Amino acid sequence: MPVARLPTVSLNYLRFPSRTDTPPGGDLVLVHGLAASLGFWHLGIVRPLSWLCRLTAYDLRGHGRSELPATGYSIPRMADDLAALLDHLGLERVHLLGHSFGGAIALLFAHRHPERVRSVIVADTRLRALQPYHRLRDWSDWPHWRPILRRAGIELNDSEPEGGYELLVAMARAQTGEASALPLPLFPPSTGGARRNGSAHRWLRLQEVTSIKQDLQAPDGLVPQVLQEIRLPVLGLYGENSPVMPTARALRRLCPHYDLHLIRHAGHFFPLTRPRRLAHATLRFLAAQTGLPIRLEQIIDGIDHDREPQPLFAAF
Repeated sequence: MPVARLPTVSLNYLRFPSRTDTPPGGDLVLVHGLAASLGFWHLGIVRPLSWLCRLTAYDLRGHGRSELPATGYSIPRMADDLAALLDHLGLERVHLLGHSFGGAIALLFAHRHPERVRSVIVADTRLRALQPYHRLRDWSDWPHWRPILRRAGIELNDSEPEGGYELLVAMARAQTGEASALPLPLFPPSTGGARRNGSAHRWLRLQEVTSIKQDLQAPDGLVPQVLQEIRLPVLGLYGENSPVMPTARALRRLCPHYDLHLIRHAGHFFPLTRPRRLAHATLRFLAAQTGLPIRLEQIIDGIDHDREPQPLFAAF
């Protein structure tokens, strides 16, 4: 895979050409969340979106195959990384699609560089200014998932203010040990043995050798006034069972051109467990931004003929 050697970090990336000679949507950049990689955006998402756009996915600093520097993991620094990557690739104006932490990066970038962004799609993103705590006990589905996680060898303090972060660490530990064969959504068991679960090992390595946990407590710049100043079209895609729904609703009150779309029977990891539903909503939103006649219904009909995966953690 190609590597962008930027002034402060080297980032691994991958570009997907459009299926049309002149894609009406232009360029779409995919920004994954914490503990993931560009592999988060699998073919169930990439293939349908390539009818409208040229796609670029990249590994955040310290994730996937990107460089692992000791510091620089705050949202403002990650937004700087995105700006440098777009400069390196010669992309002047793009759509942004970010999941979870990646959505926060996309929003801050859009506020800093509105001339470079056509629209923003945030998929199940939590913002600290709108939702200060992410306690598992506040999640409506927590009584259901707590015993399942226990069977996977995962015990958590459900009063922890950053419970979502601690869950990611615990999931990684479970999948790199010998205890769990449960198909957790972000760190599925490897068929080649636990040691090959690269994403889980990389996430744990980040905890050990970098300042990521401290950096993520730094001010992220996404205060309510900043969000009110984002005048670009913003689509919020949230799982109806998601623990970060308070952010979804607050964004509707703050962003002038924000549209909220709920993914039914889904939770935080719906891009992995319900990829075609994300593709449907994203295609409709991007088509509305182009203002060009396209065969959107034919594209969506083709997706609908495929079977949506129904993994154990579909609603997680």
